[in-house]
Amino acid sequence: MNLGWLRKFNLKLLAVGHFVYHALDHLFDYVLYPIVMYKLGLVYGFLVMTTLSGLVCLLMAFVYDFLEKDWLGLETVKELVEKFFKEEEEMARRSWRKWWKKLFSKIFYEYRWGPFVFLSLVFDPFVTTIYIRKGYHLYNGFSKEDWGIFIGSILLSNAWWAIVAFSVVSIIKETFVRIF
Repeated sequence: MNLGWLRKFNLKLLAVGHFVYHALDHLFDYVLYPIVMYKLGLVYGFLVMTTLSGLVCLLMAFVYDFLEKDWLGLETVKELVEKFFKEEEEMARRSWRKWWKKLFSKIFYEYRWGPFVFLSLVFDPFVTTIYIRKGYHLYNGFSKEDWGIFIGSILLSNAWWAIVAFSVVSIIKETFVRIF
């Protein structure tokens, strides 16, 4: 098993970057989001948190590009994925394998719908946009296409998270009212 790709990552930088990112992300998602949903309800909570999420993610993207450091490992992962698809394209010889490879490549690499939906629902617009934007290790801000990805991810991720947070808050509130 070849683990040469592991040398591409700066593990100290990744440890600090992920610690800071996930600490802020958990405070935002698991503390602030439920409080806002509880206080403002689904519609106004969604509007407030979507705006706030967009501002926070935009600030993080600015800092990410300003520092020009791959502190989340996203640029290296993009590079490795691109290398994988190029090597896989050369290896695919049989027609049935080529067909599946082309479909998989279109969804996850070329058109990037798979990563867009997955990253928007699991992470946030910052991670989604940085991962999906063209090139790697460029740190050159957002193109017109990147702005579309960013705004789409803000709407998708906050719609999903607003429904989840509001549902959990409502269940807890209803349970608390029924018990006490």
